[in-house]
Amino acid sequence: MNEKKVLENAYCIAQTIDNSTIDAQIIENVDVLIAKIDNNKSLVSALTTSLVKKIIYPQQDVRLHRTDFEGGYSAKVLDSRFTVPFFKEKFPRYANEESAFLTLATRERIKWSKEEGNNLKIRDVKLKNAFLNIFEQIEANEIKPEHCLYYLFSQLIKLSVQNEAIFKQVEKPISGIVNIATVIHILEEHFASKQSSRLPVIAIYSMYEILLPIMDRYKHKILLPLQVHTASDKHGFGDIEICEQDGTPFESVEIKHNIPIDKYLIFDIVKKIRNNPIKRYYILTTYKNSFIDTATEKETNEYILQIKSQNGIDIIANGIITTLKYYLRFIDDYTLFIETYTKNLIEDAKKSTEVKDFHIIEWAEILHTYQLSL
Repeated sequence: MNEKKVLENAYCIAQTIDNSTIDAQIIENVDVLIAKIDNNKSLVSALTTSLVKKIIYPQQDVRLHRTDFEGGYSAKVLDSRFTVPFFKEKFPRYANEESAFLTLATRERIKWSKEEGNNLKIRDVKLKNAFLNIFEQIEANEIKPEHCLYYLFSQLIKLSVQNEAIFKQVEKPISGIVNIATVIHILEEHFASKQSSRLPVIAIYSMYEILLPIMDRYKHKILLPLQVHTASDKHGFGDIEICEQDGTPFESVEIKHNIPIDKYLIFDIVKKIRNNPIKRYYILTTYKNSFIDTATEKETNEYILQIKSQNGIDIIANGIITTLKYYLRFIDDYTLFIETYTKNLIEDAKKSTEVKDFHIIEWAEILHTYQLSL
């Protein structure tokens, strides 16, 4: 059986498996990985890849995940070719954009044995031990790799079903009377959630999605899809990107969460986009008043003018809320923005773990509080 068939077969079995038949050691360790998957999806993908390899080649020590280990193999190649596409199809929220073996926790030249594995860059000791325990138990023939894969997939299927139930809470048309002040208030409440750095990005993206078809500045321009925010997956010049029909960069937006703007952030932008034809670059922040003080604001604006004079780059530094207030004036129906933000919130949650379940739940509660019925 080849790798793709192993994955497909395990997925089918996982949908109907009786978990009472699964070894308690498997359940204990896999449950730890599943409980912490939002911030450690690469470990789950790496484990899946290793289990597939062990099922097809039982003689392979899957703790040796690199070809530069004696007796090792390329887990990264296997992960890229089979596991990543499979997760994108079956479990898109928990899929890596590229190989799981690009993260620091998985790419280092460290064998996944109990002794050497302690050097893995995994801060959570319980998570690290659970990950390493599975490999030790597999190699000691204490557990069967196929049973581990079945249970892992059964829990991912369970998570996916729970997620869909949460998404359905807000996948309905919005009704109610709103004005700009109402929209700003509900966004500010949502942005105040914990782990909320992705939410302002989605809000600005939603605004662009509405404005592009109606503003002359963006005629014949293309709004690129939102990318995954994580460093190992991210490409491009900003969080939000608009390009010409031929793909040439036109305008970019970088969004900072609770970080004040200063000239050093501007310096980093110029360094990143130098020699590229971006005509305008926005740096927006949720930090109150955008700058630490008026002196910093003045210094930054003077530096921006200097950059425009020297390089012709139009950099706009502003606050998220100020920007949203301005753009909302161009929209006739404010519920359209709320619906677009809701749609993009759910779409983002379906393809990554940056938007958490509690963000969706809190959004539904906020809308209810403001009598915006779903």
